[in-house]
Amino acid sequence: MPSLVEILKQSEHFLRNKGIVTAKLDAELLLAHLLRYNRLSLHLHLHDNMKDQSLSQLQQLLSRRGNREPLQYIVGKVDFYGLSIAVDRNVLIPRHETEEFVDIIISRFGNRPVRSILDLGTGSGAIGLALAKHFTKANVLAVDANQNALLMAQKNAMRNEITNIRFMVSDWLEGIDETFDMIISNPPYLTNEEFENAQDEIKNFEPKCALVSKNNGLADIFKIISTTGRSLAKDGVLALETGSSQHESIASFAKDYFGKFESMYDLNGENRFVFLQI
Repeated sequence: MPSLVEILKQSEHFLRNKGIVTAKLDAELLLAHLLRYNRLSLHLHLHDNMKDQSLSQLQQLLSRRGNREPLQYIVGKVDFYGLSIAVDRNVLIPRHETEEFVDIIISRFGNRPVRSILDLGTGSGAIGLALAKHFTKANVLAVDANQNALLMAQKNAMRNEITNIRFMVSDWLEGIDETFDMIISNPPYLTNEEFENAQDEIKNFEPKCALVSKNNGLADIFKIISTTGRSLAKDGVLALETGSSQHESIASFAKDYFGKFESMYDLNGENRFVFLQI
C-alpha cells in the first residue's frame, strides 16, 4: 500500500495537470479532510500507509476538484472570522473581502451600543453570525429569499452555538416592520458579463442568483438603498459590500435617500465597502 507522502505527490501532480494553481495545498486539504486530520496532523503521519478504500474515496474527491468544483464545497465548510461555516451549492462561499467587511464594521462600531442588526441576503449566515458573536447583546435578524440558504444559516448558528440570531424568509426588506441600528448586506453585484468571465469554480458551481444583478450589477443595491431608510433606527448605519467600479453610481443614487456616504477600500486597494447614514 502506498504511503501518504506518495499519495500527496500523486494528488498534487493530478491537480496541477488539471490547471489547479493551488494544487499542493488542495491535495493536502483534501487528504486531511478524508482522514479527519488537520494539516499539522497530516504531516505527522506522512509515512503511514493508505488503505485501498480511502484511496478510492480520495480519487473521487480529486476528480471533483479537477473538474473545478470549489474545495470548500467538497469539504463542506470554510473558516470565517473564527467560525466554522458549513457551505453547499445553495450558498456563496464566504470570501476574504467579506471578512474584511466584518472586521471594519466591528472596528468602527464595536464600542457602540448595538441593540439590533439586520443581515440582508444572509446566505450561509457568515456575516450575521460573525456580528452576532461579537455584538452579544444585539438581536440579529438574518433574512434570505432562498429557504435552502436559510436552512444552511440556521445549521451554522447551531454549529457555532450562537443564539442571539433569528432567521426569516424575506425578499430583501419585504414584510419587515422593525427598525435596526445596523443593516448589513453583501448583495449580488456582478454583471452577466463579469459572471461569464469568472473562474469556472464560480460560474459553474456557485449560485448565480446570489452573484448577478440587473442594471449593470446595481439593481439589488439600489433596491436596498431606496427601501432601507424606514427600517433604520436613529443614527443607524447601512453597510454594503459592493463591486469596485460601482461607487460613483451608488453615491449618485444614494444622495436622494441618505445624507452621509462613505466609500472604503479593501486590502487590495479596491473600492469595496459603502457606509450610509440618513
